[in-house]
Amino acid sequence: MQATAPQPMMNTRRNLAFFLAPVLAGFLLLFVVLAIWLVSYQSRHNGRIFTGISVMGVDLSGMEIAEAETALNQNFNYANTEQIVFVDPETQTEFSKTPSELGLTFDTSQTVQAAYDLGRTGGPFQQAQEMFSSWYYGRSLSPVLVLDESQLDGALAELAADINKPPVSAAFNYSGSDTSYAVGQPGRFVDVADARNRVITPLTSFRPAQVELLVHEVAPAVFDAGDAAAEIQQVLGSPITFYLEEPLDNLDLEPITLSQSDLAAWVRVEVSESASGSRTHGVFVDENALRHWLRQFEEQIYREPVNARYYFDDGTEELVLVAPHVNGRELDIEATIEQFKAQVNTPNRSIPFVVRDIVPLANSSATAADLGITELITETTTWFSGSSDARKHNIATAAANFYGIVVAPYEEFSFNKYLGSITEADGYTEGLIIVGGLTIPGVGGGVCQVSTTLYQTAFFAGFPITERLPHGYMLGYYRDGAGHGMDATVYNDGNINIDMKFINNTPYHLLIENYFSEENQALTFKFYSTSMGRTVVKEDPVFANVTEVPGPEQDRWEYVESVEPGTVEKIDWATEGADVSIRRLVYNADGQIIEDRTFVSNYIPVPNVFHYGPDVEPYSYDLVPEDDH
Repeated sequence: MQATAPQPMMNTRRNLAFFLAPVLAGFLLLFVVLAIWLVSYQSRHNGRIFTGISVMGVDLSGMEIAEAETALNQNFNYANTEQIVFVDPETQTEFSKTPSELGLTFDTSQTVQAAYDLGRTGGPFQQAQEMFSSWYYGRSLSPVLVLDESQLDGALAELAADINKPPVSAAFNYSGSDTSYAVGQPGRFVDVADARNRVITPLTSFRPAQVELLVHEVAPAVFDAGDAAAEIQQVLGSPITFYLEEPLDNLDLEPITLSQSDLAAWVRVEVSESASGSRTHGVFVDENALRHWLRQFEEQIYREPVNARYYFDDGTEELVLVAPHVNGRELDIEATIEQFKAQVNTPNRSIPFVVRDIVPLANSSATAADLGITELITETTTWFSGSSDARKHNIATAAANFYGIVVAPYEEFSFNKYLGSITEADGYTEGLIIVGGLTIPGVGGGVCQVSTTLYQTAFFAGFPITERLPHGYMLGYYRDGAGHGMDATVYNDGNINIDMKFINNTPYHLLIENYFSEENQALTFKFYSTSMGRTVVKEDPVFANVTEVPGPEQDRWEYVESVEPGTVEKIDWATEGADVSIRRLVYNADGQIIEDRTFVSNYIPVPNVFHYGPDVEPYSYDLVPEDDH
């Protein structure tokens, strides 16, 4: 048997490594060389901008940051030297601005920092690629610019202010009798938004530019007032006089003159435009100003209507006319304005105040049914026996003022309104009156008997009493009938007004009648209306704080020259003082209380008071007349 040795195998991996080794060694060598070059390149540019980097044509290669900033500042001065010229297209006026004035600034620091950072940020391969690219190809960077938009807007607004011109309407000026007219002028306004849009592109492209401004023309509201000149001249040609067509003699307004200067302040010129674009002008007077001026005369022109007066015929249950009504009147402002407008452009310069008649419901043709006056609802009588002739005369005179009065539903009745003045010219005579708790000579003594009787009638009718003042002390005239605590004094001298008032709180008119009977020494008031079914309960008076009747030692003797010589007149009778309370309950038709009120009268004590004439010694009681009070 023959043995043979095996053949050795070829090592292929070893052969592959043999061939690859030079290649890998070459790459390694290249990497080492590049790394050495990169380190050397970076070392040479330590603190300096890499080669090939420029900004706006300024080569910054190898410059330090401060050096680069200086170079850029010296070579890039667009913001401060170039001009942006704005042109007014109508006048060809030019307005020059530098980019910096428009808010554009060159940020040198950020620009240089960006150049310095090129090749120094990112990963190693990115840095190497940027360094090689800028070295081999070169790299131009854009400058960092900052545009302050608020400064740009402000600069454009300032420019616009030099061009803008508001429209001026045609106007007239009035001075004395001369009227002048000014022709209207159109306005001009720069379109700032358009200018802004046009200037942005050249600013950001670093180039000078000429920008034509867009200017809008604005027509005035009134372009030419010449067409209205004649009409204005007619309106302002002379003053206007307002007058009342039917004035009341010695009581009404005198004619009122409206001056030319007042008219001039109210004249307005308006313009209207037709579909074709043509304009027409009109002249008018400010109605609101005229209306305000007329209102000052409303109160002077107003006259309250006067109701008719009647008496109620108990047989026919109808009203009988005693005195006709008198229409009231009020200024009709709107109608007066229309009259003014109709005449202001004419030669007729006298314009009437237009008034409206006010016809009262209680007029001469009204019937009992119309007014709801259908029955007697209450009556009251007081007596004046023992009164002097002068007092009786004054009672009758005052009572006549109240005969036939009609009080409207829910109206407040005022005694003094119908009483009027109390003078000898009004028919009154001198007698004794009570003022401040004292009885003194005066015109009109006895009038309070009328107010007292009317007060008592309103009291028992259940009407709300809104004003009432008792006398200062208790009077003998009112001991009978309703008694003390049921009197009401009145007084009006122009400064002090003491009144008696009540409200007709029903939906029906109230008719007041009164009857003076010298035979019976009595005064009676009657109220006619429609009964509401009310019941009035007057409780007995309650006296409190009663003081004694002053004794003779307190009598008061007063010398009065007009008293006949050798005679004495007793004018006041001694009476006690007291606080008198009277409670009134008013029930409606259903028996419900609609008022529970206590009326309080505070009376002071008074002594006897005597008036004596010449040749009389005070306290001569033998001369005192018999007490008939």
